[in-house]
Amino acid sequence: MLHLVKLELKKGSLRGYVYGALIAYAAIAGLLMLMYFIKDDPSAAPAFRTQAEMLSIVNTIVCATFIVYSSALLSKLVISEFKDHTMTLLFTYPISRKQLIFAKLSIVFVWCFVAIVLGNVLLDALLLGVNHFVGDVAPTTLTTADLLRQFGYVTLQAVGAAGMSLLPLVIGLPRRSVSATIVSSIFIVSIVSSNNFGFSLSSIIAIPLSLAAIGIIGAYLSFRNIDRADVA
Repeated sequence: MLHLVKLELKKGSLRGYVYGALIAYAAIAGLLMLMYFIKDDPSAAPAFRTQAEMLSIVNTIVCATFIVYSSALLSKLVISEFKDHTMTLLFTYPISRKQLIFAKLSIVFVWCFVAIVLGNVLLDALLLGVNHFVGDVAPTTLTTADLLRQFGYVTLQAVGAAGMSLLPLVIGLPRRSVSATIVSSIFIVSIVSSNNFGFSLSSIIAIPLSLAAIGIIGAYLSFRNIDRADVA
């Protein structure tokens, strides 16, 4: 299985997605930095009530970004290969079809998870550092216990988002449509990650984890008969 993953990484030329992730981090960082220039009145209330709230907003933005971005990777590794009949050629090789598909989906899942965790670590460190040296956008200070609790929360959110990144497969695969895959990911994000008066569905950890389970199960059901199916 690991050998298949390595082959997919080599064949897929995913370096561009790594550069894209770095650009996404920079864009999110730029968006977050704007809060330091919006506040014109020094006597105005801070942008966030607590630093924990500030980091929660960062996590929501990062998760939403990389769920959508992962749908592009999913389209490249799976949807496009079915659409272009490249998958038909791959299935002629003496390897298990299920293992091949599992390798592709594993890449999407792990990539989304790592991108979200890394993005949270980098952007949280940046924002906390700037907040400390430039101005008190979020007035309260986090303790070590708070940071460890936040890291555990981010890890669970990343697992949930990585599982949710597989949900668009259920929509896009039957249609062999890249656009349907990406649009469905945007629809999922708009529901789960939308912020309404400081509240979002993703803040209830059971919801992203439940959707992650649905995404994993849906992906399995989409390919459960792939060994006997005609993919031409």
